[in-house]
Amino acid sequence: MTVLCACVQPISFKIAEMETRTYVARCAYYDAAARMLTGRPFKKEAAIAKLVSSNAAMDNARDATQIHGGYGFMNECPAARHYRDSKVLEIGEGTSEVQKMLIARLLGL
Repeated sequence: MTVLCACVQPISFKIAEMETRTYVARCAYYDAAARMLTGRPFKKEAAIAKLVSSNAAMDNARDATQIHGGYGFMNECPAARHYRDSKVLEIGEGTSEVQKMLIARLLGL
């Protein structure tokens, strides 16, 4: 059994969380796409996929920036670019708040 040192384990846990968010976002996207391709209603699922995916992108970019420390904020670091780019995903094609309103409306609320 491999024992991770105290400095590696928090980073590996953060990366595991990042992978989990990515997996869930991908599953939401695949579900919405499958519904669309089979002619079933998919508006709610598409809004959920957009919301989950943009949140995952932002959270993962923030975690990547955190892992890189001070270098994560420098323009040369890919994590810094991903952090800036992921914020656009929360805004473009309907903000996260708009997606939540759409989901609520489609739930009859």
